[in-house]
Amino acid sequence: MNYKKKEKKRKEDEKHREEIILSLPGFINQLLLLMDSGLILSDAFKRVALEFKRTPEKNRNYFAEKVITVYEESEKTGESVINGFYSFACREKVKELTKTANFLYENKNRGTELYKSLSELSEGLWEERKRLCMEKIRKSELKMSFPLGIMLISLIIMTAAPALMQIN
Repeated sequence: MNYKKKEKKRKEDEKHREEIILSLPGFINQLLLLMDSGLILSDAFKRVALEFKRTPEKNRNYFAEKVITVYEESEKTGESVINGFYSFACREKVKELTKTANFLYENKNRGTELYKSLSELSEGLWEERKRLCMEKIRKSELKMSFPLGIMLISLIIMTAAPALMQIN
């Protein structure tokens, strides 16, 4: 029983990790677009969170829900959304998310050149997303090869059976 719970938790964590990795490049690009249009980082983050909140609940993924939660908690407590996002990234322990949160946190504290850093990070995350998608495609190809093999064998049997019957 305990093993099933652990396995279910592991699969859920892996699903959350994958959703974060797939959603993060789009999130960063939204931040970059808003910052390029003149918004400061915290306002851009709030806008993205509000946009996530406007989407129907059934269409939201884990990452969108967590961004909304970070925004709502920051509104309640008065804490910076960047600090909340950094805390969220530390809890999740996803390398890409932690790296993004570190960039945002450093910019808040030191004023590093955020736009260039985030755009480079975004490009790397898009590549990671492509790699994940290719990995999924390869897995699905493997899953489909077995049924295709069985179908091929059955077709060979169906075409060869009449010829073998005529020989006898």
